[in-house]
Amino acid sequence: MSDQKSTAMTTRDFVNLLADLAEQIELLIGRRGTLSVFRYAGKQMGKRMGANQQGDEQLARSIVAQFFREKEFMDDVVLVGENAELSGCRIGLVLRERGIQAGTHALCHFGFGLIDGVTESVTGKKIVTLHVASEYHENGITCQETW
Repeated sequence: MSDQKSTAMTTRDFVNLLADLAEQIELLIGRRGTLSVFRYAGKQMGKRMGANQQGDEQLARSIVAQFFREKEFMDDVVLVGENAELSGCRIGLVLRERGIQAGTHALCHFGFGLIDGVTESVTGKKIVTLHVASEYHENGITCQETW
């Protein structure tokens, strides 16, 4: 018996499915509504992830970074001050294939909400995460966020 993890979907497949879902929701409630719904969903999930883990912003950020790495959405997340640098973002790569700029899609807003929710749950401090820039390069994409 193999120790290899068996899954029906790769991370790329899962991100494509979520992007398809976001497009369908956008047809129903519009772009702004979709961004709002995805950010809200991310924030609620983040609050649950941070529940019963009181601490400082560093703890909150480590919870977020661990989630993104474990789910294989990012290769690495570097958190410094009120900034985050996300490298190897698979969400951004899938969006690029679809002709969508990273940081503008509902899936990105889900991630922003997740950061906000974990931080609020862990620290009691409300923040609003915003996209600063994206840079595509040979090894993938690097995104920068702030709050």
